[in-house]
Parts: sequence; C-alpha cells; structure tokens
Amino acid sequence: MDTGAKFDWTEPVYDARRRGTFIISTSDGERSHMHTGCWVSPISHKPPRMGVAMAKEIEGARIVQKGRRFGLSLVAADQYDLYVRFLQGAHTPDLLGEGAIVYGEKTGVPLWANAVANFECWLDDLIDLGDFYWMIGQTVTATPLREVPDLLVNDIGPVTKVKMPFRGYDDSRVLPDRSNDAR
Repeated sequence: MDTGAKFDWTEPVYDARRRGTFIISTSDGERSHMHTGCWVSPISHKPPRMGVAMAKEIEGARIVQKGRRFGLSLVAADQYDLYVRFLQGAHTPDLLGEGAIVYGEKTGVPLWANAVANFECWLDDLIDLGDFYWMIGQTVTATPLREVPDLLVNDIGPVTKVKMPFRGYDDSRVLPDRSNDAR
C-alpha cells in the first residue's frame, strides 16, 4: 500500500523490480485490519525477523501498536480475483467470503487461507520513517501452504474502483498472549 507513490519521483524506478504481493494483517482483540503491502523483507535469520512498512494513515498502524502482532500472507497467483475484490473494498472476512480467512495459531491475526505462505510475527520494534512505520517482527510461524506461483505486483495490472482499507473492522476474539509462544 503505497499511498504517497504519486509524490515520489523514484517510484517508476522502484516499480521496475519484480516482487510478490502480500496482505499485512493485525489485531488487538477489539479491532482487526488487513491491507496490501509490498515493502516486506526478511531482515534477520537469528532470530528470524521480518521487516514491514505500514502507512501511518491507516487504522492498522494503531492496531499493531496496541496488539503488538502482525501477519503476512503471500498471495497466490490463482487468488487474483479475490485480491481484486479486496482492492475494491472487500476488506473484512465476511466480505471476502467463507473460508477466505484463517486465524494465526500463535498470534490470532487474520491470514489469507490458500495463500502461498503465511507468517505470524510478534512486534519487536516500530521505527518512525515519516509517513510510514517500519515494523520489525520476530517471526513465530512461517507456514508454506501451497506450492503454486505467487501473485506478482507487476502482473496485477490496472484495477478500477480501488478502495483503500483505511479503517479496520470490529473483531473481539480472544487473542493468544505472547507469553504462550514457545519460541
């Protein structure tokens, strides 16, 4: 989710690289949020950590600060239609449809079912980058789900009627506590 890309003169060069499509999710036991994200990278092996950029203007930024957890779903190429529906406003499990979302065993965050892979992370640090936060999360699960190609950002093409997921949704599930994490 690159809400300020139109102001960045470096964006055309940056967009020339090929990269997978991720859904970033978070929950705090009252609200949950999912949004698209491609600024995702493994940043450490010992311990395993992921780095993720999150725009401050979305509610997910506040939710991740409170809940201290996030998830990553690597979208599969055959989930293109579901992804487009998400981009056009299906930002909640009920709008995505039955069976589209599962919940992380360790963190309880919403994750896309049938993705290529899902990651669950406990938030270790949040760095202010200006209009984004850089989240550093300790990876507690990295689950390959299917051996299929991932949906590349470069192959999505134009999507009409895009609705940014600025707001999350009510979600009062009881979430696992970090102290219960075996790692």
